[in-house]
Amino acid sequence: MLRLNTDRGRIVVLDKGLHVSSGEGSVTQGDRKAQAGLNGPLRRLAAFHGVATSFVDEEGVHRQVSDRSLRRVLAVMGVSANSSGQVAASLRKAHSARWQTILDPVLVVRTDRLPRTILLRLPVDQNALRRFHFAWVVKQERGGATSGRRSGKNVKVIKHVVMGGTHYVECALPVSRRLPLGYHTLSVQAYEGRHNYQGTMLLIVVPVETFLHPCVRGRNRTWGVTVQLYGVRSRTNWGIGDFRDLRGLIRWAGRELGADLVGVNPLHALPRGGVSPYSPSSRLFHQALYLDLESIPEFCESRSLQAKVKSLSFQTRLAALRRNPTVRYRTVERIKWQILEELFKVFRHRHVARHSSKAEAFHRFVKREGVALERFALFRTLEERIARGRKGADLSRQGWRAWPKTYQHPDSPAVRDVARHSRSRLQFFQYVEWECRRQLRAVQLTAKRAGMGIGLYQDMAIGIDPGGADAWAFQGQLVANASIGTPPELFSPSGQRWNLAPFHPERIRSDGYRLFAECYRRSMRHAGIIRIDHAMGLFRLFWIPEGLDPAHGTYVRYPSEDFLGILGLESHRQHVMVIGEDLGTVTPAIRHRLMEGGLLSYRLLLFEQSARGTFAKPSCFPRHAAAAVATHDLPTLKGFWIGRDIELKARLGLYKKAAWHRRDRNIRARDKQALLDALAKEKLLPNGCPERAGAIPKLPDDLCRAIYAYLSRTPSRLILVSMGDLLGDIDTPNIPGDHGYPSWRIKTGPPHSTWEEWKTFDQVREMARVLRR
Repeated sequence: MLRLNTDRGRIVVLDKGLHVSSGEGSVTQGDRKAQAGLNGPLRRLAAFHGVATSFVDEEGVHRQVSDRSLRRVLAVMGVSANSSGQVAASLRKAHSARWQTILDPVLVVRTDRLPRTILLRLPVDQNALRRFHFAWVVKQERGGATSGRRSGKNVKVIKHVVMGGTHYVECALPVSRRLPLGYHTLSVQAYEGRHNYQGTMLLIVVPVETFLHPCVRGRNRTWGVTVQLYGVRSRTNWGIGDFRDLRGLIRWAGRELGADLVGVNPLHALPRGGVSPYSPSSRLFHQALYLDLESIPEFCESRSLQAKVKSLSFQTRLAALRRNPTVRYRTVERIKWQILEELFKVFRHRHVARHSSKAEAFHRFVKREGVALERFALFRTLEERIARGRKGADLSRQGWRAWPKTYQHPDSPAVRDVARHSRSRLQFFQYVEWECRRQLRAVQLTAKRAGMGIGLYQDMAIGIDPGGADAWAFQGQLVANASIGTPPELFSPSGQRWNLAPFHPERIRSDGYRLFAECYRRSMRHAGIIRIDHAMGLFRLFWIPEGLDPAHGTYVRYPSEDFLGILGLESHRQHVMVIGEDLGTVTPAIRHRLMEGGLLSYRLLLFEQSARGTFAKPSCFPRHAAAAVATHDLPTLKGFWIGRDIELKARLGLYKKAAWHRRDRNIRARDKQALLDALAKEKLLPNGCPERAGAIPKLPDDLCRAIYAYLSRTPSRLILVSMGDLLGDIDTPNIPGDHGYPSWRIKTGPPHSTWEEWKTFDQVREMARVLRR
């Protein structure tokens, strides 16, 4: 509505109580088309808040979103739209909100597009504006400031509106363009006689694109190994892969295999009883089960703890956990948290009580982490206390939303009272996070010492568990009563609900994107590269309101240019590359913009097929990409060949129709033959290999290497090989959905083998030789 251009000085009535005029311009044909496409007030309201009123599905069908769905999505955003009266009121509120503040809360600008002017709004008419004086100052993040003054006579009017009888003007104030990268603060004062208006804005100056490591600049290319850390087997871990295992894998991969990186699943803190690394309780803090407890200094300081761990009964329990083919999370959690409690007691006695230098370092860490860590520790304390008071009750589904009302907000009096009387317990959870950071720092240092050009590659989940710590601590920024997911599609005919809470696009902007920036800043802190799962979420996410199925959801738009800019700023500051997982329903325009912003495209060989089913030639892969065969939701290479994933889906009852099962088997047979044909065209088929896929019941190691040789011929900057493919695994880490498959629990490699033994496997050394070439 307010974007409508009119002749200079002319007042146009648009809505009851709302008028607009503009300094210059005219109504464009594009404006008329845009207005004509908005059918009614509800759809105008939805569009104003970035809620899609229609979308194109993966089959190219144009889907109109029902009024019911629009009302529900608007409701979870906090916008009233249940009646025509509410819609009209919400429209007026939406249009008038921007005029109630002098400055926007934040402005993200690229270094090549630094503005000459800043827009500000004042409740005066154009004549009164001429009598005003303006003063501004930009305080730079790392010290220093620039300032200036201006007379109202020399300020250009951009727009003039009248709302409820009050005149407002939007004008352009010239400011300095000499600003470095960073988070700066702009303050503006407009004064005239008794009138004095002040406003502040966060001014974020960002690079054109994300950071690129020297080892992949120009014609340089490299490769790395990816692994599900929880599933790593070793001689020393406690039934789950840990940071000691990760350091060992990195030394081996860097020094002996010649890899430049080792990638792992997300290391985020999980909800109580949770196992999926992509459904975190917090993206700011870490999963404590990955800690190597025997390398914590307090373990070395306590002979009694060492004796307990070395005892026959304790070692027998650990040996049983190591032998188990899957991770027994509850047992591992129980054992590890018991020992962590003992370690903290040693820390309190030997350091906190004596005010040692180590205790001072811990207190500095807690102070530096501030409110975020305080709230995370408080959440864990409350979670523990409430679960103990409700023995037998399953609180894992709803998390804090099933707590007593008095504890459901971090600023409530009851919560503040718990914080005052539970300082030691809060300190315990802060200590655990401190140790996670220390060990992660050691992991990246190990990578550098092993000669890796990039080092640790961390995955980043796209959303948050709605009952988790971040959703409780930052309720104004996250939407807990909606889930992100996918609309109905070929892969999932009913659609998918991921049970992950999305960011509220308007509220995170109002807060200066602080939480968004902090999530990525912390993920990059001890990594050389991160991968953003479902990178389309930087542009839009499919929201499904609570109580509705995926067919009644719709897309919600995000400030993508701001997101990409902040991501680029953080990546340059910490010298971390970024991969954007651009699979699925990502549009070509979004994929292009991600790559233009410096994010590596994520290309899977199994997805790079033409409409006729032929595989893309290696030369057709993009240069600015990370190429892999598959991902954690797809079968391993050997599992793909024998149709292990199809067999499992049938066994789990995931095929609602027999025709779907037959369809997948036929497609798999076609894909296997297409893969063989592609290898033959590149003259990569091993000697004596049959030319018909049906004659190869199982994928031999030499054919597996040939497929990776094919991938290595692409010009892509990064080639990624999964540990499962290196070791010949057939089971995938995850099958999406609610069923009996042990997703995120399966251990990697042959039964009872450990990573220390993997180093002796011929097929691993041969694969590394192919990738190095």
